[in-house]
Amino acid sequence: MMKQTKISTLQFTILTFGLTVGTSILVTPSGMARVAREDAWLASLCSLLINIVMVLLYIALSRLHPGKSLFGIMEMVLGKWLGKALTLIYLFYFLILTGTLLGDLGFFITSEFMPETPIEAIQIVFLIAAIVSARMGIVVLARFGELMFPWILLLLLILVLTLVPQIQWNHIMPILEDGWLPVLTAGFQSAMFQEMIVLMVFLPLVTQKHRGERAFLWGTSMGGLLLSVIVLLSVLVLGIEQTENSTFPAFALAKTINIGNFLQRVEGILVTIWILTFFIKISLLFLSLLQGLRNVFGLQRQNHLIYPLAVLFIIIAWNTYINTVYINNIIQQVWWKFSFLHLLLFPLLVYLTAVIRKKLVPSTTSKSRSPTK
Repeated sequence: MMKQTKISTLQFTILTFGLTVGTSILVTPSGMARVAREDAWLASLCSLLINIVMVLLYIALSRLHPGKSLFGIMEMVLGKWLGKALTLIYLFYFLILTGTLLGDLGFFITSEFMPETPIEAIQIVFLIAAIVSARMGIVVLARFGELMFPWILLLLLILVLTLVPQIQWNHIMPILEDGWLPVLTAGFQSAMFQEMIVLMVFLPLVTQKHRGERAFLWGTSMGGLLLSVIVLLSVLVLGIEQTENSTFPAFALAKTINIGNFLQRVEGILVTIWILTFFIKISLLFLSLLQGLRNVFGLQRQNHLIYPLAVLFIIIAWNTYINTVYINNIIQQVWWKFSFLHLLLFPLLVYLTAVIRKKLVPSTTSKSRSPTK
């Protein structure tokens, strides 16, 4: 059962950072370059600003009902049955997302590292690690993130510094050739792939409420800035055509590192960063699903749901990656719209409903208490 034990603000910042980076570090540059071309780095900054605005919306929503998670807030604002219905919609979203991410992992490892290894074997091994994380709970996951975070920062520093000598500034010219519309479009679509709303399930667990809100913003900002740096380096080093046409441009970027024919083939650095942040992201989704199911059905324990969920994840993963063209089509045309409903539209409607109810309830109460003539 997920123990309702508090986590520190630093741990929450690291979890937010891991969720933000997740799979985005590998695939974000390609999608942005396809839409914004040379201005992909500007689009990544727009994506960061949009994510910060969404986090501010989530914080405002949590302040209306302090101490409540995302699922608890929806029940309090919309009522028991409508709140549970919306919770189930979110759980379906988390379920599909987790299975898709697991498919993404298997596709990347088999296509870039282990082409002769069955994709199912890689996904099952990683899923076992996610199951262990789900059984241990959010506190252990937070401690794992706190332990790994310094190494992630060190590896990132090495990666960035070794790429600096290969920068060609003419690759980002001309700036804003097609205006702001492609930049804003790419930024908005990219912001729909960070899924920051998952952290609202765990925000009440942070030891100090206001510091937890700042940690939410700090983690989002740090993760967004890292993605912006990776996008900028991809364009400056690889050029727009290679960045756009590569399935995993950040991985191709890491493979270009060569200092004095001595320091080379260090793409394992990027893979290590990605796997660590990916593990944090998929574990948070797993724990969110467990907590949501517990709330909806009023369960006392949730460990018995771990293995059925794991089976659903693997089934979705095995049926997701039909081929690269199909996946790219889904990502570009369908998924960001599907995410928009859960990351922005539904939270905004819930927030407006909560504000209206808070304004109407006091007025109704005061009328009932006023003396009759």
